[in-house]
Amino acid sequence: MENNTYTTYPSPVNPLDKFLGIFASLGGFLGVITAYFGGDVNGERSEYLRFYCNQSLVISLAYLLAIVPFVGWLWDLFVFVCQIIAIINACKGEAKPVLFFGTIRLIR
Repeated sequence: MENNTYTTYPSPVNPLDKFLGIFASLGGFLGVITAYFGGDVNGERSEYLRFYCNQSLVISLAYLLAIVPFVGWLWDLFVFVCQIIAIINACKGEAKPVLFFGTIRLIR
């Protein structure tokens, strides 16, 4: 039996939420702001969209840590791979945390 440590939202996920989750993962800080405030439907934000806004914000902040020359380039490559994994998971409609970035919560 498979042990899932992530949340799969009811299928199908709202197409607007899925699009905004992908946009948040692609857009950096601007994408997070747009997705967080644009995903407000009937006065509520979905948990799916809140998850991807949080994860994208953490990944965007992780890009800022690449200030040391050679080590920073490797860090940027690692963060870029994590960002691609987040985009793929958002396309699938799954809320899988990306490596250790998924455990950090900035948006409650």
